Amino acid sequence: MVRVKSNPGKWGVLYMTSFAMFIMTIDMTMMNVSISALVSDLHTTVQGIQLSIALYTLVMAAFMIIGAKLADIMGTKKVFVSGLLIYGIGTTMATFAPNITVLILGWSILEGIGASMMMPVTITYITKTYDGVDRAFAFSVWSAIGGAAAAFGPIIGGFFTTYITWRLGFGMEVLIVIGMFAKMGILRDYPPKRRIKLDVIGAALVATGLFMVTLSILLIDPLGESPVLGVFSIGLAFLFLFFFWERRMESHGKDPLLNLRLFKSRNFVLGNVVSIFFQITLAGAMFTLPIFLQNVAGYSAMNTGLTVLPLSIMMFIFSIYGEKVMKYLSPKQIIQIGILLSIGGLVLLYIVFSPYTDGWHLAPGLALYGTGLGLVFSQITNLTMAGASERDKAEASGVFNSQKQLGMSLGTAFIGAVLVLGMIRYITYYIYSSGIFPNESKEEIRRRVIDWLIRMKQGNLMILPDQMQKVQELSNWALANAMKDAVIFMIISLLIGAVLSLWLPDNIEEMVV
Repeated sequence: MVRVKSNPGKWGVLYMTSFAMFIMTIDMTMMNVSISALVSDLHTTVQGIQLSIALYTLVMAAFMIIGAKLADIMGTKKVFVSGLLIYGIGTTMATFAPNITVLILGWSILEGIGASMMMPVTITYITKTYDGVDRAFAFSVWSAIGGAAAAFGPIIGGFFTTYITWRLGFGMEVLIVIGMFAKMGILRDYPPKRRIKLDVIGAALVATGLFMVTLSILLIDPLGESPVLGVFSIGLAFLFLFFFWERRMESHGKDPLLNLRLFKSRNFVLGNVVSIFFQITLAGAMFTLPIFLQNVAGYSAMNTGLTVLPLSIMMFIFSIYGEKVMKYLSPKQIIQIGILLSIGGLVLLYIVFSPYTDGWHLAPGLALYGTGLGLVFSQITNLTMAGASERDKAEASGVFNSQKQLGMSLGTAFIGAVLVLGMIRYITYYIYSSGIFPNESKEEIRRRVIDWLIRMKQGNLMILPDQMQKVQELSNWALANAMKDAVIFMIISLLIGAVLSLWLPDNIEEMVV
């Protein structure tokens, strides 16, 4: 049993890293329930907000490995403080953003860069401050705070959006940043042990590669053609070049951005690969559910946030207390049970989606899904990081957090694209089959309805009232069926993770049971 009262002061580092984790993670889901308000206030579309959300995690993924390396070059505290400052500037800009361009600059880019500097350092602080049971507990709390922030983000964002303004979500983060600066003395510095040069070419290659891979999915144009395959191929090419370049740096005795010996650890590689599939499903669920609830059920942002409360509560509880069952099961077994429960939750969600679905119908599936995710998140960080040696902890944390953000970005982009494309496919079929526009071009009506849907049903369709009721019914059926398509892809993602988990090690060094 974990004893945390023997030395209360020792948990100060955990408090600081948890606050950092909270603000960085809540940004991924807080605005999901505010899509309608953002579309209206900033005069944009669902795809514009999808771009903002995905770009935030994408920028984090692209720069995370660089941020981790900077800690080896500049020292942990200097990187953490610099990242927090950049993050604070970005969230202040987002608070007062007059349009989608300023929102993307402040939220997606500046906050993303600041977070990419802070997040790897939080893992470094935990690994250097705590050992044994304390470290396992600290990682459980750190993971739980991240999971809870992602899950409770919709409730917080929903409250602000419904009763005040969505801008206060970012304003809240400004206050937390100020409070963290006031307590910065809690953190000690771990200066570099030797002089290291930044691998600029390697940094450019990996950032470009990760950026292009996810951008290719964001470029999917539901109404036309887009260079998805070409951009994706370019991204993969840059990533291959990155690994060849890093191998060359090592062979010449120079400091690479990333030591490739990390990838010789089966534990580390499998932990990262399994984790990314869970991030994809979580991001996909948190992006698509609010769109469904606000369009079909007519929920406000607040009611949308309350609907995902079963997911939030169960994920938080089992992220914290998942380590308690380590007395009886191995981390691998806990993760596999979590995968099965998550799949079961998604199956329940698939069954109930229809134009008549409300929050009560979704509650059992969301609760089961959240339980499974909580169990996985309680173990996956410590399991994965146990595969890296002490000298590689900073770089390992960069890789681990990079894949987490890449998974979140891919989930928002890919599952979001599945939802939009499915919605368009179904509404097109229903309109063509309905015959409700005999005197107008069906193609023009189709394009008009699609534009209306991706603007969250805002604006005038310029059709007769009796036609509007029929179009509303058709669009609700289209969105319900599109949600089922999205859930199928989330289940496939978890099934891949389940298969890969079979090769996770049964016994892990540094894991205290």
